[in-house]
Amino acid sequence: MTPPKSNALMLAGAKRVYDVIVLGADLGGAAAAALLAKRGLRVCIATLGPAAVARESNGWLLPSAHPVVAPLRQLSGGSAALDELGLGQDLQRLASPGTSAIQLLSARLRLSLPAEPARRRTELRRELSAEEAAQVESRLDALEQLGRPWDPFLVAPPPYPARGFFERRRLRKMMPIAPPLPDGLVGAALDALAPFAAALVGESAPEAHAREASALLRAPLRIWGGAAQLADLCRKKAQEAGADLMIDEVTHLQLERKGVVLQMGGAEVRASSCIIACTSEQLVGICAGGGRSERKLATEGALAVARQIALCHFVVHADGLPLALEDAALLLGQEAGPLLVTSLPARRAKGETKGERMLTVARVVPAGTTDSQALLDTVRASLEPVLPFFDRHIVHESADLSPAGLHRILAPDPEGKPIGLRPDSDVHHRALFASNAVYPGFGLEGQLVAARTCANSAMELSGRKQVAAV
Repeated sequence: MTPPKSNALMLAGAKRVYDVIVLGADLGGAAAAALLAKRGLRVCIATLGPAAVARESNGWLLPSAHPVVAPLRQLSGGSAALDELGLGQDLQRLASPGTSAIQLLSARLRLSLPAEPARRRTELRRELSAEEAAQVESRLDALEQLGRPWDPFLVAPPPYPARGFFERRRLRKMMPIAPPLPDGLVGAALDALAPFAAALVGESAPEAHAREASALLRAPLRIWGGAAQLADLCRKKAQEAGADLMIDEVTHLQLERKGVVLQMGGAEVRASSCIIACTSEQLVGICAGGGRSERKLATEGALAVARQIALCHFVVHADGLPLALEDAALLLGQEAGPLLVTSLPARRAKGETKGERMLTVARVVPAGTTDSQALLDTVRASLEPVLPFFDRHIVHESADLSPAGLHRILAPDPEGKPIGLRPDSDVHHRALFASNAVYPGFGLEGQLVAARTCANSAMELSGRKQVAAV
């Protein structure tokens, strides 16, 4: 991968004008940049801060996002962008071998859900009564069809959320009727997984349960760096196709009639359009001091955030984990809320390990949580019933309240109205959105759909014909 450039290096050459500037380095923006660079456009990615897959803590490498993600190849909205970028083999290479389903844990339950029907049936009958096992098996089998009603919607999404009467009427015709969700143990698992899978849950986002949480329960994909590593893979694809990855600070955004102008590293950079894939705080900072359009753009991107995903990392001796613990597990029945746990080989920044394992535990916390030690204490206490004497084997522990692969959960509308950003800004036609607040109920799949939508719009705004990058 070509290292990020300084603006001073860029200004030494002729590349100060681009077709598209991408603000932010998360999955939606990175995928849009890769798509556009592959189509032959001049693309600049302004990372707006660290875009690392991992951070170092006391000599250990800790992932920037939770390693468990939904199998995007099995979700129609995600597979289209992945296929265009040729990422199928890369995902296979990155995915860690091991369990193909999430283990359900509680004080009285240790239920593995292998994909192979005969093995799964054996596990269900071992842990549950015959009647309960039959019900759970039936509901698990039905999950594959649960999210299918949204497939046509994601092929060519209508304006969403709708603006005005005619768009609302069009949306009503295209938006599928949400199927009933399962109850019982499977329903509880979907309820627990939905906030980890999507940026919006609740009545206005039934797809969070039906699509990404359902796919996550059926066949989780374990990638060491999670969504942060998927974004890094897209950034590499963008650079290979000719995009510039810039590390300089962006201090000002100006919207013009025929383009956008950024102050980057003290220099002026112009583009036909910009794709915004950053946090609302970063957008406010970039728009500070701007005119009416810039202030309205910052306001448009500032959706209310209720919760976020925090991570706890525990490097432990391998013999400190029970053999029955699967590589991906969902801990239910905790007063502090469910925990999503994954176990992978620990990695050092330098030197060899001694076979240690790393448990990365994700938990939903209120937005603005700041007490890292309290989070570690709460998570350790929650793990104790299912991992007895776990704390005796801890080699290193660290909490991350604002990981680089930040996953925020939007506050739902009290009346159940759709919440989220549209790919096309309401303020300016040359400002596009591809953050996780676009199609937020669809999670990572929604970011890839937003990336494809933004790429198509930016291609049209550039006025250039599509060519294949070599």
